[in-house]
Amino acid sequence: MRAAVLHEYGPPENLRIEEVDCPPVGPRDVKVRVRASSLNPIDWKCRAGTQRLVMGWKLPWVQGMDLAGEVVEIGAEVEHFAVGDEVWSSPSHKRWGTWAEFCVVDEAELGHKPPSLSMEEAASIPLAGQTAWQCLVPHVSEGDRVFIQAGSGGVGTLAIQIAKAHGAWVATTCSERNHALVRELGADRAVDYRSENWWEALDELDLILDSLGGEERWRALRSVKRGGRVANITTGLPHNVETYGAALGTVATGLGIARFWAGGKLRGVDAATVVRSARRDLLDGLAGLIEEGKLAPCIDRVYPLEEIAEAHRYGETGRIRGKVVLRVD
Repeated sequence: MRAAVLHEYGPPENLRIEEVDCPPVGPRDVKVRVRASSLNPIDWKCRAGTQRLVMGWKLPWVQGMDLAGEVVEIGAEVEHFAVGDEVWSSPSHKRWGTWAEFCVVDEAELGHKPPSLSMEEAASIPLAGQTAWQCLVPHVSEGDRVFIQAGSGGVGTLAIQIAKAHGAWVATTCSERNHALVRELGADRAVDYRSENWWEALDELDLILDSLGGEERWRALRSVKRGGRVANITTGLPHNVETYGAALGTVATGLGIARFWAGGKLRGVDAATVVRSARRDLLDGLAGLIEEGKLAPCIDRVYPLEEIAEAHRYGETGRIRGKVVLRVD
């Protein structure tokens, strides 16, 4: 099968399209013919090698953590899927490999693709959508004031819609050029981070989704109401590894997460560092909102698999509106 293979850490050019063997199908595994995948910030961070110590990957390695496609084979113990089903998934960190013509996924990490979405649309949602869902649900309620960092990004565009679907008032940050986009997604207040400080412009916040980390998560902790929640999705691992080296950087990351949690306890705030789980129930929750017309994909560009290096280069510009999608078939 064709796949985007990383032979050594470094620049996008280290990703090459090659013929590789498909992993074997276990008893509870589903083999999927991948029609589309997508890119996430973790992809270029991992390609550069900043998380290799904790992930334990062995090169050469096929990247990719989102897929949409059709089931072509099932293991003997699979209960929820049949050959021919259209599916979507973001496999766990232990089983990457969606930038390929075929991918093998544990059925617990697989969901039925929302029928109203194309393959490319469906592939843009799983990882970012599951991340946003875990940050917000079931913590957001009708009438809550929710602030979402970076509302025009992959997680942000979905988080705005999920929060609105649960009845929240939503504020977000983005550049002025993206104000129309986030308002179309449902944001009630768009803060231009170039001219305003969100912590001065917003008050009485019940929940904050922080996707920037660093000092921003501490600002969020100081700004949210007592009894509220700050969900941080950036551990700081790549920066810490670059600053302190692989071993000490990993230790520093763990200590930072613990310090953030303890700071929340002292303030009476739920300070959570959210690491996305790969679960079918999360995909089903997202699919429900999609079929109700309350959640829609936001796609910036679509690249063929053969242009994976160019897709990475564009992703690293930091100017993506929503997601970058890979067309595999």
